Amino acid sequence: MGLRWKSTKNRPVHLGFFPLEKLDRVDAPIGLDALRPLEPLSFTRAEDPASIVNAMGEYMGMLDAVRIGNINPTRAICPDDLIERANHLKAFGYFGDASMMGTCVLDPSDRLEQSFRNPDIDRLAHRLKTEQTKTLAAGIDAIMADLRDSMAAPATGIDGHTHVLLFLFAHPRTPRSDEQGAGWIQAAQAQRSALRANEGAAVMANYLRSLGYQARSHSEATSDIDLRRVAVRAGLAVVQGEEILQPLVPDGFGLAAVTTDFAFATDLPLNPNQSWPTRLAPKTAFARRDFVQSEHRFETLKRTDDTTTFIDEDRVARVPKRTDMFARSIFGDLGKTVQDAAKNGRYITRAPVSYAQRRALGAFVLIQNGDPASETAPDTSDPQSNAD
Repeated sequence: MGLRWKSTKNRPVHLGFFPLEKLDRVDAPIGLDALRPLEPLSFTRAEDPASIVNAMGEYMGMLDAVRIGNINPTRAICPDDLIERANHLKAFGYFGDASMMGTCVLDPSDRLEQSFRNPDIDRLAHRLKTEQTKTLAAGIDAIMADLRDSMAAPATGIDGHTHVLLFLFAHPRTPRSDEQGAGWIQAAQAQRSALRANEGAAVMANYLRSLGYQARSHSEATSDIDLRRVAVRAGLAVVQGEEILQPLVPDGFGLAAVTTDFAFATDLPLNPNQSWPTRLAPKTAFARRDFVQSEHRFETLKRTDDTTTFIDEDRVARVPKRTDMFARSIFGDLGKTVQDAAKNGRYITRAPVSYAQRRALGAFVLIQNGDPASETAPDTSDPQSNAD
């Protein structure tokens, strides 16, 4: 996230890192009509093949491809208290490193006249339907079967959705143009934060579907709603000119959202005319350090040419994947009880939160290993530069 709070040990998790509870609120959003039309964010940087933005594209596309899915036909037992519901979801979002979380009711005016869609979705959806994985990860077969069923399900809209959960991820500081090792992360702030926000939203949508509710994630590359409008409604941003602004994160931010028919308490919009308590905001990491250095001062630690603990390298066993305990449990090497518990990744999917995360991770398996490049990329011959 690139932020540090003085201490959160006594702060409720659902409040997050920023002092949002101290900000002045108004009854209705101000200035929404001034916003310019929303445009999708591109993850293609053809003019700069070495940019990390190009590598982000497939992951953003895969998250957008799994934004819908099968809904559990049996509704889970949930608290009736709408505040408790909102706190529960916000805490989950903050656990996933969100900078800010907000909630609002979905207003008809928040829907885009024309939804936009990540151009990579169709290609990645085809891969989900047709390709087989080679991993022995527990439950991967069930996960892939679920993903294929989701891809084959009829397309549905968000007509029954009533509420919105917002994810805001703050940008880290902008890399300097001459910063050591930072050439490939230049001008990637928007894509970086949008991708991280989409991770949270995709997992949350799947979590709500596992509870038996309608839910769909919306990203800056694929959306049915105007993320800026709902960010203002949910008290995470204010309108400034034709754009939105969050004064507590002056370096900017990325957004994603989940629309759902799961009701929860909502937040009031921010008063754009208030004095912002920037002194209470978390401190920006790397403000005085290059990204290559890390946040911690490892350069002050003593180094040696060899390990101080003896490692008999010639006798360190090289074990195949087939011999790890996850794979052995699936094959029955540890007995029938353990094998039954490992089928379909039951020890993972029995917890709704783990199940929600596992689905996206399963989709990522297909894009972990790409084809080797046909030629060596330019400017990659210096080992120190590569390490930086």
